[in-house]
Amino acid sequence: MVKPFLSLVLLTLLHTPALCAAEFDAGAPTVLITGSNRGLGLEFARQYAASGWNVIASCRNPAKADDLQALAKNNTQIAIETLDVTSDEQVSALAKRYEGQPIDVLLNNAGIYGTLEKQTLGSFDFEEAKRIYDINSLGSLRVSVAFIDNVLASIQKKIISLGGGMGTQSIGRLFGGHYFMKMSKSAHLMAMGVLQTDLKKTGVMIVMISPGRVDTQLMRDSGWTGPSISAEESARHVIERIELLEPKNNGRLITYDGKQIPW
Repeated sequence: MVKPFLSLVLLTLLHTPALCAAEFDAGAPTVLITGSNRGLGLEFARQYAASGWNVIASCRNPAKADDLQALAKNNTQIAIETLDVTSDEQVSALAKRYEGQPIDVLLNNAGIYGTLEKQTLGSFDFEEAKRIYDINSLGSLRVSVAFIDNVLASIQKKIISLGGGMGTQSIGRLFGGHYFMKMSKSAHLMAMGVLQTDLKKTGVMIVMISPGRVDTQLMRDSGWTGPSISAEESARHVIERIELLEPKNNGRLITYDGKQIPW
């Protein structure tokens, strides 16, 4: 039989968020980042941690995220979590794990470009479309909805989704192809825009930020060979933009340097 005192200890441990293992600073702001294993997501984790933030860095397979593991090893305010944004079960489980933990910035970074050939006229693969849509469109909505209470409990109350420019008429129609990526980003913009409308009386700010053409695997997958900026530079600009957000930006798509993109 477990003694009453031990029972109390066990219950406390079971209901204590994972932040204890990461030694979060209760006085510091907290950011949740999806897709933190590489590219922009990894750079966001690095820069937020360097600024003293508590960082919940999530990705599909932390065991293979060597760079993220190395980063967390040297920073006790980084908690690495398993999260596939297409899984209702995993998203729900992580939200339950962090129940009661304020999240100042929820950064929807996870996304894929998909195989270019499979979204080119004449060689469509609609299973690929479903995969891209589930990650890029439903993923950000799935995570945002699951963590609304955490964001509401914070001081900054910001939900940020990356990308979207290719989902706009003004940009997406400038060149052909890339159908599923463009379509997924259009749906992503609509999902976040409607969510912002539903939450406009709560004080939560929802903004979509285009990080620019960043030298990451996602951009290489797109076939782009033109000029680009580094993940380090893009992340720095996006973080600065998040800090400078104003009510007029709510529900808008803006670039990393502050320009508004009509959609």
